[in-house]
Amino acid sequence: MPHEQMESKMQTEKLQIAEIRYNPEREGFEALVSVFDAGHSYHYPAFIAAPMHAEFELVSRGLSQKALEAHRSARPGMRMQLRPLVRPAIEHGLPLAA
Repeated sequence: MPHEQMESKMQTEKLQIAEIRYNPEREGFEALVSVFDAGHSYHYPAFIAAPMHAEFELVSRGLSQKALEAHRSARPGMRMQLRPLVRPAIEHGLPLAA
């Protein structure tokens, strides 16, 4: 799984591309791309139209750009977000349920 880092104005976003597959019906490549930003992970389905014999670098760069465009958009469309787990109540001094 390739890793890339894209610089933004104030932070570094790390990307991870899951298994890249060729979709013959859509005539292009697709993958789930994870963007790690400010302690959260966001997952975007990405697609790039390209022939089956396209260079890997071109395909991975295109998928990364599609995911980053969605991530930075005011309307990101379909995405999945994994949030950090909430700390147990006992750590916050709250009483445990009886």
